[in-house]
Amino acid sequence: MARLLTEGFEMQDFVGWTGNSTIDTSTKRSGLASVLIPSGNTGSYFMNAGIPSVSEVYCRVGVNCPDPGLYSDGWNGLYIKFRNNTTTVGYIGAFLIGGIRIYSTNTGTTFVAGGTTSLSYNTWYSIEIHIAIGNSGIIEVKLDGCPEVSWSGDTQPGANSTFNNLWIGVNGYDDGYIDDIAINDTTGGVDNSWCGNGYIVGTFPTETISHQLTGSDADTTDNHLLVDEVPSDSDTTYVEGSVVDEEDLYGFAPCSITDSTINRVWVEARAKDTVAPGGLLALITKASGGAEVSGGDVSLLDTYTKKILSAEQLTNPVTVAPWEISETDDIQAGPRTRS
Repeated sequence: MARLLTEGFEMQDFVGWTGNSTIDTSTKRSGLASVLIPSGNTGSYFMNAGIPSVSEVYCRVGVNCPDPGLYSDGWNGLYIKFRNNTTTVGYIGAFLIGGIRIYSTNTGTTFVAGGTTSLSYNTWYSIEIHIAIGNSGIIEVKLDGCPEVSWSGDTQPGANSTFNNLWIGVNGYDDGYIDDIAINDTTGGVDNSWCGNGYIVGTFPTETISHQLTGSDADTTDNHLLVDEVPSDSDTTYVEGSVVDEEDLYGFAPCSITDSTINRVWVEARAKDTVAPGGLLALITKASGGAEVSGGDVSLLDTYTKKILSAEQLTNPVTVAPWEISETDDIQAGPRTRS
């Protein structure tokens, strides 16, 4: 385990998250969408995602606060918190006047360290956080890749030595956009330190390469048209199968990125078991010139409320070298029934 969470909200839904925010397709850092956390009293509007229980992570969040006009003094802003269930272990605030400010719940709401860079409205920033829990812990922050502020001290309130969810919310009259989230732990040979600058771009099916699954319409040759909606239209259009190891393969639109290094490729889907929870599904990929690569079997629920992910491919399995943009444009992918 190394990369714990990668989220760009390209599926334009909140599967895998809780909260009361909205998808926005007009203001985004990359790709097709971001999340708008609307203004309100402290903690009124937020996004929250669970992660495996850990004591140390590196996290990246793209943030943008639009200008609220006369209704803000600049000390309102956006908070990024690391929590053990509902107990906050440590957190930072991104303020329009105060800049980056580090807090620890051991000291209440009084900040323990602050950066020197003032932030601007209507500007995307990459905020990276390294947090380690302990009586001699650390919270340090980078802003757009540059060290901004750090603090060492007691980051272990009470008996909590780990945290298991990321909470992002706003305070006061400032809205907040978030995008391009990543979280690494410290294990493994890669993705075990600072996430670095990164953009998450989704692309969706545009052709049916091969088909064994049954579509919700009468035409079996256009299955890609039944799985290309964003967000998912649930049971309006779909493909399904009841025989083990039936699959579809789809071609995808070009990713439309330039001058970038591709660090990972994965497939994401929304699926459910139509009989009872527990049916298995795998997502497969096929790079040009190579064989099909199957991700692990994923146990389904009987609702579309579980994020279905393939294994991440950090390199092209055919060349065993970093992905080229042209190679990602030629990827085929699709679902395979497993039980």
